Amino acid sequence: MERGKPSTSEENNIVYGRNPVIEAVKSGKVLKVIIKFGVKGKEIRELENLLKEKKVPFTFKDKNFFKDYPKSQGVIAYVSPVRIRDIREIKAGKSDIYVLVSNIEDPENFGAIIRSSECFGVKGIIFPKRRGVTITPSVIKASAGSIFHIPIYEIGSVLSGIETLKEKGLWIVTLDMKGKQILGKVDIPFPVVLVVGGEGKGAGKKVIEKSDMVLKIPMYGKVNSLNASVSAGIALFELTKIRERYFK
Repeated sequence: MERGKPSTSEENNIVYGRNPVIEAVKSGKVLKVIIKFGVKGKEIRELENLLKEKKVPFTFKDKNFFKDYPKSQGVIAYVSPVRIRDIREIKAGKSDIYVLVSNIEDPENFGAIIRSSECFGVKGIIFPKRRGVTITPSVIKASAGSIFHIPIYEIGSVLSGIETLKEKGLWIVTLDMKGKQILGKVDIPFPVVLVVGGEGKGAGKKVIEKSDMVLKIPMYGKVNSLNASVSAGIALFELTKIRERYFK
């Protein structure tokens, strides 16, 4: 995959699921849509009206066409590739938030992080080329199509990416269960990159060492762990509150 160029993987050009396809159509990324014979519902009516409005070609197929996509909800779209950007393109504003994922291997987690990020006005998602999940149809579906409304950046490695982001004036704030500072109890500098690690490996020791702040989410139950996407959502809510206080 060339930097600044769309992925050319054929698999990555398929989106399935009603809401993800609707969002893809709204973004202007869809080339063609396949709808399963007999499917009904509010989303299907909305989709058909949107396809006609946007003049996107669509056709109907029987259930055999969808057998490899059990979670398609009867809708598949062929789309232009998601544009993968280079972090050297980033020009951070003073109140910007970015999210960097490290050691995230579950596509549903990654998609949910993208979804929460878009909802909280994050300026971009940053992911490493290796050692983690990439952009796949499962990620797109889990994002509920929000991936089409937020810039996506790829880096060679998390550590080199952090160095570049610091050079651009961004602060690196990492979530970790062993963090010495508590999320919600400290002020956070902006513009900021929130680093979210995988549930097993976390963000990684070297990433933590390079971070400007390492924060933990306070937990009071007997199970002291959170899903990575849930942790990201909680942290983004707190960052948004701080941003509103600083820049209102």
